Amino acid sequence: MKFLTFIASLVCVLGYEVLSIYVDWGNPYDMGRLPVNDLTITETIDKSPLHTTAHYPNQSGEYPVVFFIGGMNGYVLSEMYTDVLRMVAAHGFIVFGVDYKYPALNDGENIFKPILKQDLKPYFNEIDFLKTFMVNKSPAKPVWNKLALMCHSSGCDCTLRMLRMNTTMFTSTVFIEPVSFDAFEKVPNPVPALMYGTELSEKGLTKCCLPGTDFRQFYKIWKCPRLALEVADFGHCDILNREFWGVCTHICTKSNETRIDEYHKFIQGAMSSFVISTLQMRQDAITYLSDTTKIPVKLLEHQTDLNCTLEKKSDQLF
Repeated sequence: MKFLTFIASLVCVLGYEVLSIYVDWGNPYDMGRLPVNDLTITETIDKSPLHTTAHYPNQSGEYPVVFFIGGMNGYVLSEMYTDVLRMVAAHGFIVFGVDYKYPALNDGENIFKPILKQDLKPYFNEIDFLKTFMVNKSPAKPVWNKLALMCHSSGCDCTLRMLRMNTTMFTSTVFIEPVSFDAFEKVPNPVPALMYGTELSEKGLTKCCLPGTDFRQFYKIWKCPRLALEVADFGHCDILNREFWGVCTHICTKSNETRIDEYHKFIQGAMSSFVISTLQMRQDAITYLSDTTKIPVKLLEHQTDLNCTLEKKSDQLF
């Protein structure tokens, strides 16, 4: 398999360093085993380019890095995703949730514009800042040459454009219910990517993911290795912390509130599966996404191109 060859080649190239990185050997859909601490990094006190919340394992070791941008092009605060982001960190990652404006209403004239083409340099500046700032800030040491981008909704417009600007900085990327009007041209030399969608995000009067700009379109413009799936019954708000879920469902189609905890456990496992395989180099972890029998929720769509074959494998599950 081309994807496994990719993983194996990185192991050979990085050699000794890979051996020192924490690897989660459990089922990614189970809760991670590491205790997690949080660190708020502010613009005023720490002189950070952007307000950031770090979630890191409270255990000495070296851990890959995840850089997360929330919805509405980064205007939905990462603090609204902390439940899921902390779960990902517990699998052995240092997760940075980054806010483009904090509080978001500080930029009220832009927040409701449908297409936000804001300057992306602050995100790159934040990465440079964190490389220095995080030294000796926690028992967990970030491994910066193993860095993944993650995003939700139109935050994926930001990460998609970041990848167009500099692919070499990043090892892999995860697009959660992506929306982007930049998703029409092919991405040259892309990193391995997971594209993920939910059934309810494109239903109702207010479609919070737009057909033609969604995870399917991201899959179309990508080269392998790539993997896409859509799950049934859940919606665009379900990744958020419970206290923000109710606000979000006034806009987006509402799902079953009693299943939020179940969904959080699933989505953290899906996100973790991909970065465990691409950042921690655990080759079999990708099967928790590529093998539909291992996915613990109902699927509507499953597409994989991990072998880099000319034809696209597509399974419609109904």
